[in-house]
Amino acid sequence: MGPRTARRVRSTLLHLWLIAAVVVVCFPLYYVFEGALTPSEYLHQGLPGLVPIHLDLGNVERALQVAPLGRQFLNSIVVTLAQTTLQVVIGIVTAYALVFCRLRGTRAIFLVLLASMMIPGETTLIANYLTVASWHLIDTLLVVFLPFVASALTIFLFRQAFLSFPAELHEAAVLDGAGHFRFIRSMLLPVTRPTLVSVTLVSATAAWNGFFWPLLVTNSPENRTVQVGIAQLSNAEASDVGVVLAGAAMVTLPVLLLVLVAQRFLAGGITAGALK
Repeated sequence: MGPRTARRVRSTLLHLWLIAAVVVVCFPLYYVFEGALTPSEYLHQGLPGLVPIHLDLGNVERALQVAPLGRQFLNSIVVTLAQTTLQVVIGIVTAYALVFCRLRGTRAIFLVLLASMMIPGETTLIANYLTVASWHLIDTLLVVFLPFVASALTIFLFRQAFLSFPAELHEAAVLDGAGHFRFIRSMLLPVTRPTLVSVTLVSATAAWNGFFWPLLVTNSPENRTVQVGIAQLSNAEASDVGVVLAGAAMVTLPVLLLVLVAQRFLAGGITAGALK
């Protein structure tokens, strides 16, 4: 076997491996969306049910009737927007203070933030619950995102990105009379836009996928998020696979679209400042 033939064989095997990996990764998504639009009697037929030839919206309509998914979907949107916005704003302001304001003790503060990232969220769960219960916030939409308005990971990522910003540009902006917020808005964020987009994406995905905390602090279906609603739907309609898949498709679609739109910023933003 010559060198050219060996390269062709390796290239063919590599492409076959990549195709198999894509099939393994994408098949669950295909099954969710195809099953959401296929009546359950066809899904129970096995492999023939995986062929999209009997598509309708019956499962989606049934899912909306069994659980208030429309209201819960709106709750999830409100929670995601509020939590993501607050996390990003607080992360930007805090990271800016740590990098550019030359305050005393910033290194100690940063070490405390790093240490807080090593504490499992489960260890603070009871304390957070008792705190919001004493504030009479149980079973409200505010309590779903209130403990997560600040994130040590968000602050860390913004800090690493801001460290790569040229100090000369910051000094020139200060000499030109630019204030803190003008500098952040006009110079800092445009330069670190990949990090801004990727951190926003990560924060929004985490907020949208939240399950255990919303389940713990909400009681009425009207105040719960769609993730909790899907879990209740799967319990109520366990025998109807199509209805459960319809609910899962409704939850998956927004995150999937968000990732597809912002994917080119994700890798670059997460690794920004890693070599600083």
